[in-house]
Amino acid sequence: MKFFCKLKPSTKEVLQIRVIGDDVAGADMSVQGEEYCASVYGGEWKQTSETGAFRKNYAGTGWFYHADIDAFVAAQPYPSWVLNNTLGQWEAPNPPGPMPFDPENPVVYTWNEETQTWDAE
Repeated sequence: MKFFCKLKPSTKEVLQIRVIGDDVAGADMSVQGEEYCASVYGGEWKQTSETGAFRKNYAGTGWFYHADIDAFVAAQPYPSWVLNNTLGQWEAPNPPGPMPFDPENPVVYTWNEETQTWDAE
């Protein structure tokens, strides 16, 4: 089974995901499955990998396809966050960088966009 995402023409937002049999979809990353979905359901379709083996992430409804890095990426969580093109994931500005983590003292942090800091809850 292979997974295909219907894309909104103007924004490339994932509108829906369909599962298609291997006999119809063809090999991973072939256009056969995308063309099949377009002919049956209309619109533009891109294959996503359930394991993230290609296109960096398994797409979800409301995610976006970025053709420039050939990746499915979640919606930008905060205006200040930047897209890591290698991972296809949004990251907090640096500094402060990734959310703090101390296994000896687990604390829940939330991002404060106004101060651009991680705040302990």
